[in-house]
Amino acid sequence: MHFIGKDMDQYLSQKDYVDTAVVPLLQLDLSEAGLKSSAGASEYLQSLTALLEKQFKGRILLFPPVAYAKSTDRLRLSNELSIEMKKADFKHVFYMTTDAEWRSVEELKNVLWLPAIPTEHMDRNFKQSVMEDQLRQVLPLFLKEWS
Repeated sequence: MHFIGKDMDQYLSQKDYVDTAVVPLLQLDLSEAGLKSSAGASEYLQSLTALLEKQFKGRILLFPPVAYAKSTDRLRLSNELSIEMKKADFKHVFYMTTDAEWRSVEELKNVLWLPAIPTEHMDRNFKQSVMEDQLRQVLPLFLKEWS
């Protein structure tokens, strides 16, 4: 399910079965040098998490990307996110990002770092194939956490 109005009624009625939250973490670099790579990382991350949500519809709730500045204190942000996710009572929370700095934030569990793959010039079929390959790499991490 997506974090959108029409899915929230379904989420609330099936809350016992939706035990996993997926939170994309997206670093914004709005400098002239970083803008294109930041946008590419956003496109990649949103495509991958949408495919993940489709695969596990009814089991996960996909949150919108949490966008933050390059200079953001990741420890502070991780604490704030953890508090909110605990309030929502999810059994499992995964944070997906292309920002390698999250790997050093040990307080935040289940951070899945993936290098961004530039997809803007790929044709639709090849992009879909690449995303499915990426999903196959991520799936075992979810299955391990769930077992």
